[in-house]
Amino acid sequence: MNDTTQAQTGETQAATERKRAAAANFLPIVRGRLPLIFVHAVRFDDVVSKMGTKDAAAKFGTSVGKVFDIHKNRNFSYIGADFKPTADDVTSARAWAEQIGGQNAKGMTANGDKALMLKIVEQYEARGLGSGAQRPARAVGEKVAMATIATVNAAMSPSSADALLS
Repeated sequence: MNDTTQAQTGETQAATERKRAAAANFLPIVRGRLPLIFVHAVRFDDVVSKMGTKDAAAKFGTSVGKVFDIHKNRNFSYIGADFKPTADDVTSARAWAEQIGGQNAKGMTANGDKALMLKIVEQYEARGLGSGAQRPARAVGEKVAMATIATVNAAMSPSSADALLS
């Protein structure tokens, strides 16, 4: 190995080390989707919706961007003000809250306010459970888009492509 190769390798290795963040800088939000009960609380609850974005993110163990998007209705738009959780929603919210303080497979500790989350779950449970049939499956535009994709795919089968070329 010559000096030029070592210099290039050393520079590349140093640049790689600078780009990697320490494990402590990562949010331990690799637990899956935020339960719908907490999404509804962030968007519509009288107390939680008035929290600052950063405070709400810390309380629910998620990112500031996720809370910001929930407030702006950029995601979970199918959760309206009249949302009633199903038994599965309650179960997933309790499981999410119970993970607080525990570690995932990579050794990251789940953050959040466990007491607040469990209190919210109890409040939603006390209001009564709904059925999954109350939620729309998906927006009308999504169904149209999927139907259009299926039509195009069917039209572009090998036999139809041969017909177009002849």
